[in-house]
Amino acid sequence: MFARLCRRFGRVDVDREESRVKQTKPKEACRQTSSPENVLNKVQANEEEERLNRELELTTKERNELTDRLLYVTGGSMNKSPYFRPNPFYENLKIKEKEVMSLLHNLDTKNIEHREIFQELKKEINFYRCLKSHQEIACMEGCNMGVC
Repeated sequence: MFARLCRRFGRVDVDREESRVKQTKPKEACRQTSSPENVLNKVQANEEEERLNRELELTTKERNELTDRLLYVTGGSMNKSPYFRPNPFYENLKIKEKEVMSLLHNLDTKNIEHREIFQELKKEINFYRCLKSHQEIACMEGCNMGVC
């Protein structure tokens, strides 16, 4: 684990016996000014940013590959993972979702059928209105000629 972290942070030549003891300094040395060696110029900052971006991309790529491998090993579903414990509430919710989706599908098909019937009835109503108006016009013309 320590070796992996060292590789991640670019510290390959680190002595593994490194101690984490807090160093004590005299009270008058508490305030330090930054030296020119510690301040990064823009070029170094850009290079460091690019290095960190590449490292982030590699880490992301590695994570994605491991996720893909896990999905391949588990057969495409996390439910088959040995660490997966099914939640009974979730299972009930999935069953209810299937029922609701089935009901929704049935309602959609009925809605389509009723729309078609409604369109046919509108056409029929329009036909009979036109027929009635034509008959009234013919009757009016006939009455004007003295046939009525």
